[in-house]
Amino acid sequence: MENDGAIQKIVAAVLCLAIFFVFTAYVFLNAQLQDKYGDLVFLVLLFLALPRLSMVRLPGYRPALIALFWSYLALTLASVLFPPSNHANVSWLVAAQFRLLFSSIIVLALLNLSETDRIVLRWGLAATCLLLSGLYILQCNGFAVQRNLAFLTPLDTDLSKWHDKNLAFWQLLLMWGSIGLLWGRSSPCTAAAVLVGALSLAAIFMSTSESSQLAAVISMAVFALFHLAWLRRKYFLYMAAAMSTVLVPVLWLFLTPVKPFIEKYLPAVHAVTVRLEMFDYTAGLIRKELLLGYGFSSTLYRTIPRGEVGDWPFFPGGHTHNLPFQFLMDHGLLGLIFIGSVLALLVHYIYKATVSTAHAPAVLALLTGGLVLFSFSYSSWNSDVVLVYCMWLGLLFSTASRHDLRVAQWLENPWLVRGIMLFGATAVACYGVDYHFLAHR
Repeated sequence: MENDGAIQKIVAAVLCLAIFFVFTAYVFLNAQLQDKYGDLVFLVLLFLALPRLSMVRLPGYRPALIALFWSYLALTLASVLFPPSNHANVSWLVAAQFRLLFSSIIVLALLNLSETDRIVLRWGLAATCLLLSGLYILQCNGFAVQRNLAFLTPLDTDLSKWHDKNLAFWQLLLMWGSIGLLWGRSSPCTAAAVLVGALSLAAIFMSTSESSQLAAVISMAVFALFHLAWLRRKYFLYMAAAMSTVLVPVLWLFLTPVKPFIEKYLPAVHAVTVRLEMFDYTAGLIRKELLLGYGFSSTLYRTIPRGEVGDWPFFPGGHTHNLPFQFLMDHGLLGLIFIGSVLALLVHYIYKATVSTAHAPAVLALLTGGLVLFSFSYSSWNSDVVLVYCMWLGLLFSTASRHDLRVAQWLENPWLVRGIMLFGATAVACYGVDYHFLAHR
């Protein structure tokens, strides 16, 4: 019986590592923002996650997680059933919801890591990160690594500009996830973490992704600062810094247009200029429909006159390049309440799980890196984008949670579950009232 338990732990740990390894291979070889490929990878990751989920002991706050998903489903479904504009789209909602559902299952399978899980992930993730950075550096120096490895995948390989940016994003997140499992455990582990960081940063700064390079600089600053134990315990400062990713877009709404005031202080880089124009234009649209927004997927199906936003021919690439703006655009104040609440719950959990640990600075850098990336780039429901959201959360929970550490008993509070459910019901009521009595339909 003891041997059966040990074998089960090893199998669960290998499945955990396989989830990250398969996704890393997909990012290096195939990811090209084609949903037919991304959705297939979702199914492969789900294939790996479900057996592991059956082996993992989940704590009693499962009702809160289910209520959270239900509440978001209520919000988005109501905006399509009772659309506040003609830009909402039900087919995009169906695709997005099944991706989020699969993501939830994959992330749940990565909760509550045992010591065996952590040992396998500690060295497995580090090896995966070193392999990814090494292969990318060779690719950048003229070696046809991707073409020579194409036989390993049934999908088409890709070397487009978007692929390069996507790879840099994942390299940064995987770097901090690997360091988070290594940092502060022993001298060999710390040395391995330094090697992982050095090679990863070299790869990131060889890429064409300004967003990942900015996120790397900011997350490194957070990593350095949070080695000060007294600073790490300043909960209010920690929470305020994380929530600024939501508060800044809210302030942007009231200060628009912002570009004329700050562009002279920023470098004359196209990526910076066009994002200022995107954010200003998006803020102007949001202010016209601040309460309920334009409905789910409105940023994808709303076009604008050519030339209104730099050289973009339609509403910013199908998305706003800022996740809070995406929620505000689609769902107005209801969307802001939802994303703000979810972020606050996540940040609180990470704080409680890591505040007294040696690897806390790396976990907080991982959290910061993701928040910066999603503030300037990814903000859509394409499968490759949702996969990055999913794997970022998977890294966060893998590095922060342990089988013997429960830090979220407050999620078991029935009042919290009722509050989450009440939000969903309120969202349905608001869209229904708007559709039947206020919109003159």
